[in-house]
Amino acid sequence: AKQFPHKLVASAWDLSSSSREKIITGFSGTNDTQLLLPVHIQQCDLPELLKTDAIVLNNLLCPKNDHFQVLPIGTNSDGLLERIVAEKPMIQVILDVGALFIDGTNRYIAVKWLELSDKTKIDYAVYFESDAIFVCNRQYQHHVFLTSPASERLDRCVFYLDEIHTRGTDFKFPNEFRAAITLGNGLTKDRLVQACMRMRKLGQHHWLYFWSSNEVYQQIRSIKKSRSALNKKGTVDERISLTDILLWVYENTQLATWDGLHLWATQSLSFQHKMAAFQRIDWKQNQTFAKITMDKIAQECLEAEALELKSMYGESKVFQNIYEIYLARYKHFKINLSADIHEAVCKRLRTYGGLKKLQTQLLDEEQQRELEREQELQEERQQKRPPVVRPVEPRLHDEIMALCDMHSPMLDLSKLRSILHPIANAFLDTSFYRECQPHRWPQNLWVTDEFQRVIQTQGESLDPFLRPPRWILIYRSQHVIFVSSFEANHLMKQLRNLYPTQSSQTSLTTTLRLILPRTRQGQSILVNTPSLTTPISIVPGHRPLCFPVPNECLVALFVFNGTLYFESESEQIAYCHFLGICPKPRSDIEKDAFEKGWVNIDGFVEKLEHRAALQLQRCHFLTNPLGFVRKLVENRNNAHSPRISHVGSILIDAVKHPL
Repeated sequence: AKQFPHKLVASAWDLSSSSREKIITGFSGTNDTQLLLPVHIQQCDLPELLKTDAIVLNNLLCPKNDHFQVLPIGTNSDGLLERIVAEKPMIQVILDVGALFIDGTNRYIAVKWLELSDKTKIDYAVYFESDAIFVCNRQYQHHVFLTSPASERLDRCVFYLDEIHTRGTDFKFPNEFRAAITLGNGLTKDRLVQACMRMRKLGQHHWLYFWSSNEVYQQIRSIKKSRSALNKKGTVDERISLTDILLWVYENTQLATWDGLHLWATQSLSFQHKMAAFQRIDWKQNQTFAKITMDKIAQECLEAEALELKSMYGESKVFQNIYEIYLARYKHFKINLSADIHEAVCKRLRTYGGLKKLQTQLLDEEQQRELEREQELQEERQQKRPPVVRPVEPRLHDEIMALCDMHSPMLDLSKLRSILHPIANAFLDTSFYRECQPHRWPQNLWVTDEFQRVIQTQGESLDPFLRPPRWILIYRSQHVIFVSSFEANHLMKQLRNLYPTQSSQTSLTTTLRLILPRTRQGQSILVNTPSLTTPISIVPGHRPLCFPVPNECLVALFVFNGTLYFESESEQIAYCHFLGICPKPRSDIEKDAFEKGWVNIDGFVEKLEHRAALQLQRCHFLTNPLGFVRKLVENRNNAHSPRISHVGSILIDAVKHPL
């Protein structure tokens, strides 16, 4: 792990030092963390606001808020959204203070919620990206919230507030709004109350519904059973009430404060260490600070970062409470210049440190945890590799070599089924085969038996062993055949031997070509480059001799090889037509079709008569192919298709990037 010999530490103690000339003030909406403030910071509660905590808890304990549901183990964001949407009366706000929506971005969650919500009641989904508020409408257009019509129609909106934005945000929700509160591990009273008070009229016109993970549910039940045992109650009511939730939250708050006091005491030692260095200087005299003086101050303020194993693990560990740990370290560092701070810290630790003990030594435990985290972050990421397998022995069929002869009668490829297969057969024994709709691909696209054979399979999935499609043989300007590199090597020699030179009268109907997936913008895919075909299809002063692969056929190859970018708008349009999708931005006719329900959320047009009206007849897929294409693109590129790519934008957001 990357380490330096020393480090210079600053904390809240330094930022709010009482030795500063200017008075530092701050504001907090809650007072739960006052025990973790430096001792020279005084919390001044306004008398008229002392009752605020009691009022908030009273509003929170309103019977109309007494709704609790536990999520099954393994529930993802989509499953949680479906449960929230199914709740009656309708919930229009999600306050994800428990961070249960972890498998999707804010944008994805908002759009998914909009899809699931009632179209007759909800028109917009509001969410945060960084610290900006955005809104998505039914046309899946995303705008800044303040300048959108949604800002005037809050009753037609659903609001998703992620964990960090359940504090410090303020929406003027209409009356009778209901919010779903998520409960996650370690949730404290401060964070819960802050989240609940996003509903400004809580207890009067705003109401809450609580959803917890299964882990949290078990913790709440455990606390409830413990209390029942202490009260000597025979039976325990299994229903989780608001009181049970608050007791669990207070337990978490107590634990968080106790953990915080340990770090707080350590930071006080660091602050006192720096104070000792600065008190050796007479700041009132107008003395010139030489470099040696400043270097000395810096050296005295530094703390060791690179620690020897002996200092980390050589000392025996003993069980001590926080107060005892602090005293031992105070004596070890020999800090004797700040009696006031030392006494104040000791008093707070004696009063609130409790009797709970840690197994510790003189090494700063927080420093050790930081070191371990840094080492974890810098560990090399281990990729999951496919199992060890044996490749098949390559074979060259005479029928493949016979395709090179352009002067013999054209072969009927459908009769060479032991040698040539429809393109979808490339997915046999993979998870893609069932989803690819095998009989819906163009009939003139083929793969050789050698292309399909990769490993000696013993029944395992061939997903990791899909052969990269790099070489194609254009046969008689009608058929596209994917061949293996082994076959391409022999075909190249055969074609060069048969057709060493070309004249302007020659028409090359069979050519071997290299095709690359376009994974970067502006990249050449080589397939239609005349100088790179075999035989070479260019004669100086004349047009190319070979057949250019048209866009209508090319886009099928793009889907097959995992292309991410288009060269032209015509390629983009042909790609969408091949998949039967109508992404944004849409024409007036397409917008009207979307409003009628002809076009799905992701842009797919399912019914044949609707495709005819939208000029999507080139699509032969009966069901939505986008899920299959997303998985195939991920497999071909070993990564999800990036949203900024042309294909990624279409597959994920149903939006065509301008070209």
